[in-house]
Amino acid sequence: MSDFKPLYRYSFSEAKDLDEQEQWRESFTENKRCRDFIDDLVKENFDGLKLKGDIPHKVIAEFGFDRTRWVFANHIQYYDYDGRISPQNKVWASEIRIPHPSKEMRDHNIDLLLNSHNTLVDYLAGKVQQMYVALNLYDHRHRVQSETPQDYTGKLLILRADILKESFRTPENQLFLAQSGFGCLPDASGRAVFGQFLIDGEKTRFNRQDFIGICDEKYLPDWAKEKLEILTLSKNQKEPQNPVMKGL
Repeated sequence: MSDFKPLYRYSFSEAKDLDEQEQWRESFTENKRCRDFIDDLVKENFDGLKLKGDIPHKVIAEFGFDRTRWVFANHIQYYDYDGRISPQNKVWASEIRIPHPSKEMRDHNIDLLLNSHNTLVDYLAGKVQQMYVALNLYDHRHRVQSETPQDYTGKLLILRADILKESFRTPENQLFLAQSGFGCLPDASGRAVFGQFLIDGEKTRFNRQDFIGICDEKYLPDWAKEKLEILTLSKNQKEPQNPVMKGL
């Protein structure tokens, strides 16, 4: 899988505050292209009764999962009242952050709504989500459940999937062994978590909020359990200096 143009996840007003208007514009333009790409494929492949062609695969091949799911989620959230959108699609769409400006400012997301019939949008969105689920990525269900913030030092963490470039987005690359950094401590002001990817030992740093939590070992495959045992026995590991390669 190739890497795609990055999806900008903040509103235009937030982009202005961050001095990132150009990133917002580039992402907005690509979002519109994704919307038009989907609508055009629907027009070409819907004969009034059946929707032909492998539209979900074509869209994901062109734009990747992040942007494709964002465009569908934006549309579904806007039409949350519409009974033609399935409850299942409404649930997953609600979990994707769609930024909206304050009431006095224009909501640019309206410009990104699909023009296809909502029944067809619902069908395609469901197929896209099925493909995403098939990646078998770790999520909040696989973390150690705790009512209090946890110390990450020496723990195997689950990296949020959207932190990884799509070409590296696999469950294997979500496993990260935390070793040091103030971000490991739940009450520290620092955010940095230093450690290494379990799969290949690449050393780097992330921020505490980049992680879902500590991985529950019952969800680990055998290779991960064996490697974790070896790494936890190692001593005197240095803080990483390598740049982030897999992360966005």
